[in-house]
Amino acid sequence: MVCERCGKRSHNVLYCEYCGERRYKAKLRIVDRLGHDQALYLFPQKYVIGRESTCDILLEDDSVSRKHANLFYQNGSFYIEDLHSKNGVFVNGEKCEKCTLENYDYIQIGRITLHFYFPDGDFPEEKIHLRTSEFIQETLLKISREIQNKNMLDDVLNTIVDGVMSVTNASEGLLYLPDTTDGWDIKISRNLQVLGKPGVVHEKILHLIREINERGQHVVIDEKGKRVRINHIEKIAEKPIRFLAIALKSRKLLSRKRSGNEVLGVLILRMGASAQILDSHNAMILESLANQAVVAIENSYLYNEALAKRKIDNELELAQAIQSRLLPREIIQVPHTDLAAFSRACNYVGGDYYDILPIQDQALALAIADISGKGIGAALVMSSLQGSLRAQINYESRPEHIVAHINQLVRESSLESLFATFFFCIYDIQSGQLRYVNAGHNPPVVFRSTGSEEQLKSSATVLGILEENSGQEKSITLEEGDVVIFYTDGLTEAMDKNMQQLGLKAVSDTVRAFLQAHPEAPAKQILKAILDKVERHVAGQPQHDDLTLLVLKRQR
Repeated sequence: MVCERCGKRSHNVLYCEYCGERRYKAKLRIVDRLGHDQALYLFPQKYVIGRESTCDILLEDDSVSRKHANLFYQNGSFYIEDLHSKNGVFVNGEKCEKCTLENYDYIQIGRITLHFYFPDGDFPEEKIHLRTSEFIQETLLKISREIQNKNMLDDVLNTIVDGVMSVTNASEGLLYLPDTTDGWDIKISRNLQVLGKPGVVHEKILHLIREINERGQHVVIDEKGKRVRINHIEKIAEKPIRFLAIALKSRKLLSRKRSGNEVLGVLILRMGASAQILDSHNAMILESLANQAVVAIENSYLYNEALAKRKIDNELELAQAIQSRLLPREIIQVPHTDLAAFSRACNYVGGDYYDILPIQDQALALAIADISGKGIGAALVMSSLQGSLRAQINYESRPEHIVAHINQLVRESSLESLFATFFFCIYDIQSGQLRYVNAGHNPPVVFRSTGSEEQLKSSATVLGILEENSGQEKSITLEEGDVVIFYTDGLTEAMDKNMQQLGLKAVSDTVRAFLQAHPEAPAKQILKAILDKVERHVAGQPQHDDLTLLVLKRQR
């Protein structure tokens, strides 16, 4: 090989033995889905990437096409170019046909990640783990952004289907949505010519979809051809599957008249010649993508209702209906914990939101927020916030990361410059540990069984203001008899006829006195005692803000 600097032919591959010039221009670290990795030196030449044995960079994984991409050096830069591959090429989470590579770019080719970096120093180990999380987060955040645009249903569903195809390594896929005549139409297809045009295969699929629509369950066909119905996608983890039909089940935001049933769509996936096995992590990602598809479809329907149903003269009425359906209808029952909640919007609709979500039977995610603005815009942001939150808790365990991405969602969600106060925590059911981030929200109050009190104060700024806003995660541990009061400012700012606010001190005094008199009282009675105090204070005076209250009591 001739040295570019001195022109002499050197036998040393990496460095010129005459002038010491480094001969390679970059490094590539290849990490497969099991975490195995290898590093390659990149010289100023062209490389063909694929699973065919003649490829310069061989990736032995059936999610990779035979000749998947070209990686080449030109005019001082490296480029990557998709060779019309089945699963595409993604650089930093964005699909690309051809693009320039920069330092620390990560390239997704099927289930294999390639980390590109320049020679000075080694690629930091922690980036291998962070990049995987970032790829997922950026894909979900892109979906959340697209969901906010009321005219981008096709775009967001295409993004979701591409993500699903990549995660599952499916060779063929179809997304069916209901039509206006109680039938089902193909909305999006991938490799439809392989799956079969309308005919025998199509009719079999339609029969399956009608069955899924009636039962509301997913259908899996394993490597032996056995058909199994399941309620949760996570059940497919670590099992070989050839075919998967995912029911996109409504969060019950839509009226029964509009949706007709709880299944808003069906995603059909076929895995090709060999069965595929998804690990638990990818199964959770798949469930997250399915949840985001539901949010996108519901938001589109809800907005179209707002346009079409001019019988509802005031859009606030529709927004109120959306908001009321977002809030939990039933309180989750879990060991060692008693929960009670109350939410009331002022006038038609406000921005108060709370949620209680189970995390794999081990923990609860608790959220409470106050979103600025009124009407459809705020209601749809609330809907997307819920969808994003529910998607993230399937795989993200750190509250500060969840809050950081919710912040991006609120910041980029609309043209209305919305912002939100937000408190989020993950509560361990067994240990009582509560890890939280408070983004400018009213500090929840912890009433200890010992008689002391503490507030869970802000560790981050209000969401939607700063571009980056993760905050600092904090934690406490709840003991038996401890009580936590989560609330919005409609509680402490409740006014009497003289415009005097109730205030946090009055609320705390009420709770403390009640707990001293009734130490064994359940959460529901504690909540009632607080609401009774509010009613006595306002004495029938109309209120000007929403009121949301959540009570958690640690039990034996």
